[in-house]
Amino acid sequence: MKSDELTGEPVLYATFVAMVVQFVAAFFLPWSEEMTAGVNAAVLAAAGVWMAFTTRSTDNGGSIKAAILGFVQAAISAAITFGWDATPEKTAVIMSLVGAGVAVFLRQTSKPKSAYNLAA
Repeated sequence: MKSDELTGEPVLYATFVAMVVQFVAAFFLPWSEEMTAGVNAAVLAAAGVWMAFTTRSTDNGGSIKAAILGFVQAAISAAITFGWDATPEKTAVIMSLVGAGVAVFLRQTSKPKSAYNLAA
């Protein structure tokens, strides 16, 4: 199987990690349901980033930017759930910085189609 083929394995890995987080939180950590949900959201968002990177050849890399922004947003939400005192202004600046960084370092390239091929 090629690395760019879409499979269900990343979903299985993410589900397994989410179950491990829930197990550890239930038996060993004094986390609330909100904290556990925040960590699980960050784990699933990280799985989305990994999936976007492994399948980037099928969509020319377009989903990577959205996946990274979603992961950062989920990580910020998890951090706030765990007590990080961040104002909406701070989180907006973080998201703007990440968005600009993603735009600079992850460029989506596409080749224009020739008019001859479109008319044929």
